[in-house]
Amino acid sequence: MGSPKDKLIEDAQKYIQRGQLDKAVKAYAQVLSLDPSAINLRQKLAELLVKAGQPDGARTEYETIGKYYASNGFYLKAIAVYKQVQKLFPGDIATTLTLAGLNEKHGLAGNALAEYKLAYDYYEREANAGESLKVLEKMQNVDQQNVAIKLKLAEAYLRADKREESYALFRQLAQLLHERGDSGPLASLNARIQQLFPGKTEFIVEVLAKQLDEGDAAKALSGLQTLLKNDPHDKKIWELVVRAYRRLEQPQRLMVVYQHFLRYFPDEVSAKTGMIACHAGQKDVKGALSLLDRYEREVASSGACDELVAIYRNLAELDPINPRILEGLQRACEAVGMHDEAAQLASKIETLQKLSSKADAAPTPADEPAAEADDFFAGDEQAFAAADLENDVEGMDAGVCMPDGGEPAAEIAFGGSGAACGAEALPDDGEIEIEVDIDDFPFEDATAEGGEAGGPDGWAEPFGDVANLAAPAPRSVKFGSSLDGSDAQSHYDLGVAFKEMGLYDEAINEFRQAAGDPGRKVACNLLQAVCLRERGELGAAREILNALPTPELSLEDVCAVKYELALVLEAQGDTEGAAGLMEEIDAVNADFRDVHARLKNAGGSLDFSDEDLQDFELR
Repeated sequence: MGSPKDKLIEDAQKYIQRGQLDKAVKAYAQVLSLDPSAINLRQKLAELLVKAGQPDGARTEYETIGKYYASNGFYLKAIAVYKQVQKLFPGDIATTLTLAGLNEKHGLAGNALAEYKLAYDYYEREANAGESLKVLEKMQNVDQQNVAIKLKLAEAYLRADKREESYALFRQLAQLLHERGDSGPLASLNARIQQLFPGKTEFIVEVLAKQLDEGDAAKALSGLQTLLKNDPHDKKIWELVVRAYRRLEQPQRLMVVYQHFLRYFPDEVSAKTGMIACHAGQKDVKGALSLLDRYEREVASSGACDELVAIYRNLAELDPINPRILEGLQRACEAVGMHDEAAQLASKIETLQKLSSKADAAPTPADEPAAEADDFFAGDEQAFAAADLENDVEGMDAGVCMPDGGEPAAEIAFGGSGAACGAEALPDDGEIEIEVDIDDFPFEDATAEGGEAGGPDGWAEPFGDVANLAAPAPRSVKFGSSLDGSDAQSHYDLGVAFKEMGLYDEAINEFRQAAGDPGRKVACNLLQAVCLRERGELGAAREILNALPTPELSLEDVCAVKYELALVLEAQGDTEGAAGLMEEIDAVNADFRDVHARLKNAGGSLDFSDEDLQDFELR
């Protein structure tokens, strides 16, 4: 005699056959009271409750099953279960958020964002700003490269009076746009920041400075050059450009940067010492000394004597017996209080003078430089004109074009311009040009008449330009868009989970979406056929199998198709046709699944039990 549990299950099956669903529900409830861990039976109870028109009871059972799967790490099965709850209660946001969290845990970012978007839309309709902000934060955690989500979250922080969090997110967004090379949206974003945060006047500069600090000098330099084109009178930008070229270790370009820096800021001592150091670093002793003749007094009076010491020491290594260099180093050492070293240098100079009776007296720094100050940077105007004419023909910039008024033009090109005082001209491939055009994409004014800044109902407004022009990163989901269909793996895995639970409609839907991946098309179509066969739709299953392009399939896939087709024929009563297909499989692959063993059975019967077929899935 069977156990009470088996007796109750048998009774429940009888009630189902008679259409007495309420009694079947009670029988399964008694079974679960005896064995609460029987998840498969609990699922049958949930399905019965749905058929009996008791959705609340079904929800209770499904949630119990879902929590069990989730707590044990079976996230796909948990997702499949909660999808059933969502079908029963499509407007239930708690279920939507649960599904979003499960998809996130399983790494299905696209699915998670889609569920979070449903929740966000719901809270927006309910004017629940607090909850919608929480959902946006979750979305940001799922896909931190999504431009649209960052924009929306930054605006939401601003409306919630979280200005620091909003500004920080805007900075992250600007850096992301800069890294992608989206100069138009970046300019628009900068304009928006000036509107929202009038005190943050150097927003983009801060972003690029942070990028430079993080070691990405090349990308930061690109943005800095663009800023210089728009505003060459911003000293901080020049200083950052200098830092970038130092980090990139490009001394020739750095030298030219210093030249242009001094055109706009002629009193900037750091640029003067930097240029001298560049000449010294390039072993151009003559050029360095010429600049020292011109700028040493000014540098010393500014208190930058340590820089002079470093420069003269570098020169002394290049020319250790040059009295001019030694005297300069002596003066610099005296200025910084290095009296012992200064005394040693004085003795060395005296010795050199005695030993070299024919040597000319070391020149002292002249009050006026050999060349006029204007000539140092302007160079030969005729040379500039000739270079400009030549480059106009070739479509290239050769240097800084100086208008009649002497003011440097805003169109800056860092090229070798033949500067005086030993500045070497850069080769053609060494040009440093600032010629990035920034299109004007102004933000719409999102401030309401009442003065409240915030986005309207539409997504990413007033950031339409940025949201439309900056495409999401690969495998990311644009806010408000449908799934991109590229995540075939997630659809396939979810289809398998639905199939294992006997939820064939849902499984077929997932397999259809996963079949968009050519590499999975055969497997997904086979699994659709399996679901249709197990659901009793033999004709539809056979139609799918016959439609598969057999000549294009691999041997393994051909066997799998014939195997499944044999099962369909057997279910339709065509045992002869099924046996013929099994023989064809056995002839080319005797080890395929259990074909050979079954053909050896007496009579070649193909009457497979459910237990026999349990593991016969496409591998």
